[in-house]
Amino acid sequence: MKSCSAIFVLLWLAPAAVSAQPAAPPSSPIVAKSTYHPDNSHSETILDKSTNELTEATYSAAGALISKKHYLLNERGLPTQGHIYDGRGNLVARSQVYFDEYGRAKEMRSFNLHGQCYQQVIYEYGTDGKPRQPKVVNVDPRAAPSIKPGVIDFTQGTAPPGIAMQQQGAQPAQPAPEPPKKKGFFSRLFGKKNK
Repeated sequence: MKSCSAIFVLLWLAPAAVSAQPAAPPSSPIVAKSTYHPDNSHSETILDKSTNELTEATYSAAGALISKKHYLLNERGLPTQGHIYDGRGNLVARSQVYFDEYGRAKEMRSFNLHGQCYQQVIYEYGTDGKPRQPKVVNVDPRAAPSIKPGVIDFTQGTAPPGIAMQQQGAQPAQPAPEPPKKKGFFSRLFGKKNK
């Protein structure tokens, strides 16, 4: 009986002995990284896992702030949308990330404050699922046509006006006829007279 109670006491004290050992420090919710560029500028990236935010600040070789980017992250830690600021803290652009059906980043578009797209980063993946080198397309927002974010109302069951008319077999409205040209001074002076 004494050996049974001794085993019971050992089993009872074992968890207490384990809990008395110092616990491993929890992983930090903030991760920071510095990247140095060939032109002696550098970027500082801060990832805050507790708020799912990513901040990247880029500094010149002299240490002056050039730009700052602030992104919101999804549950997988991928950026979904963000704001881009200049060195003085003024908002200069917004970005939006689009995902494919597998939850992978498909495209990131950057828009100026007028809603015009000035840069697209296109992400592609191989047949094995590994990412390929992203393609960057810079767009001049002054050139037409420009890519603008649009609002599509899926709550209405009607088709857009051009498509609805084609489905009904109706002909689109003809443009109004141009008014007749006015005669110049000499043609009025020496031209035929209307009766």
